[in-house]
Amino acid sequence: MSKIITYVRVNKNNLEYTQVQREEISKYVKEHSIDILQDFEIEINQPNEEKNILDLLKSCQKDSRIIVYDLNVFGRTVDRILEIVKFLLENKINIIVIKQNLDLVDDNDMLTQMILGVISMTVNLEKDLMSLRTKEALTAKKLEGVHLGKPKGTIQKSKFDKQRDKIEELLGVGLSVRKIAKLLGYSNHIGLNNYVKKRNIREKISDTVLEFAS
Repeated sequence: MSKIITYVRVNKNNLEYTQVQREEISKYVKEHSIDILQDFEIEINQPNEEKNILDLLKSCQKDSRIIVYDLNVFGRTVDRILEIVKFLLENKINIIVIKQNLDLVDDNDMLTQMILGVISMTVNLEKDLMSLRTKEALTAKKLEGVHLGKPKGTIQKSKFDKQRDKIEELLGVGLSVRKIAKLLGYSNHIGLNNYVKKRNIREKISDTVLEFAS
């Protein structure tokens, strides 16, 4: 009888995914009345920690079976996943994948070879991995106290920047934003008005005038 083990990829930045793995594996084991030899849980919070999966591979004996929730537990790129899956199969370790409903027998099995070929071509799997990488990276940054997004008060570049000197000059002589927009060839004066407000151009012009007068 083959020895059966389970593997859960633990990530403190994505506890929901970690818990789903545990629950689905537990459910599968009970439904199929499987006797588990050992439950493996390996914490991988950063891509460079995927080398820890080697601990799992070294512990697997030939003719054993490993149960996982989905293929994503083996890596965050398709190449990495295929590398580990092929390594296991070459060492006569069967892989049961619950989510994708796969039973990968060995590297000589024709059906298994077809499945691996499909995996290497699938785009959806890579999209799932990208989503997981992004979610885990953002959560890790939040836990480190890093503020996400543009710093408060950041002013983006604008199409009006190239004519800012002219805009300031016309405002300085008393022209309205609407007239300036028409004069400079802008069809929408609202955008120009927002530009002037966000950069406090009127206030700066007033300060300059006062400074000059003094």
